[in-house]
Amino acid sequence: MKPLRFIITIVVLSYTAPLFAQFDFPSMSGQSAGMGGVTTSMTDNTAYLANPAILALTEQHTIVLSTRQSFLVEGLGYAAVGVSTPLGKGGASLSVIHYGNNDYNEQEATLSYALPLAKKIALGSALHYLHSATSDPYYEPLQRFTFTLALLYQPSNKLTIGFKAFNPIAVVSDKHDGVRTPALFNLGAAYWILDELMASFEVEKNLYYKPCLRVGLQYTLEKQYFFRTGFSTQPVIYTFGAGALWNHLGIDLAMQVHSILGITPQITLHCRF
Repeated sequence: MKPLRFIITIVVLSYTAPLFAQFDFPSMSGQSAGMGGVTTSMTDNTAYLANPAILALTEQHTIVLSTRQSFLVEGLGYAAVGVSTPLGKGGASLSVIHYGNNDYNEQEATLSYALPLAKKIALGSALHYLHSATSDPYYEPLQRFTFTLALLYQPSNKLTIGFKAFNPIAVVSDKHDGVRTPALFNLGAAYWILDELMASFEVEKNLYYKPCLRVGLQYTLEKQYFFRTGFSTQPVIYTFGAGALWNHLGIDLAMQVHSILGITPQITLHCRF
């Protein structure tokens, strides 16, 4: 990578996004990645990686593998694996996300469960274990636990409304000079304008940053092929994606475009059985 681009990458990331040590992981859902990063109202096979409340609708077992390379920069890569299963009246999942390399890395392990509260409303919760470390022995690894609460409301077959609160108590690490994990609140909706066309939007509020708006569109062809686009603010990023289903297998491709830093590709594979 050219030194100038590396310097620009570090400067812009420091200015426009929460510090990586704050564990603000991007959505690893393939559908979400292609639709501006909308997380609360997605309902495909990978949606539980973005919103645990969707697990209340779980009817089959699923396995998801997802990877992305931020701005094609070595050392800024994410990888995720998730499994979900029906459990009781709802569903449960376990997922793990890894970011970084030997010099600096973060991990998030999440155990989630959701169940229907009523015919149209579902409640989801998740327990997160967060860990970060560097190759420098001077810095101790940072570890903590936090949680997510989420709701999913489907008043009709055409409309889905979602809400989630990640780390609502804003956990602070006293051992690491008060390093604070961000409290994130997301509220969004998805509406099927036509049988083949879905529009979605979402507002995310980090307590330390301006609200972020996310908008996405998905067009479905023959109930098997999916074409997606969207954008988000804070910073401005445009997204594009495509997906396909073959019986029990599926694949989602997504690309996010930043006007200065370039592209972030993502690929997600999922299987249901």
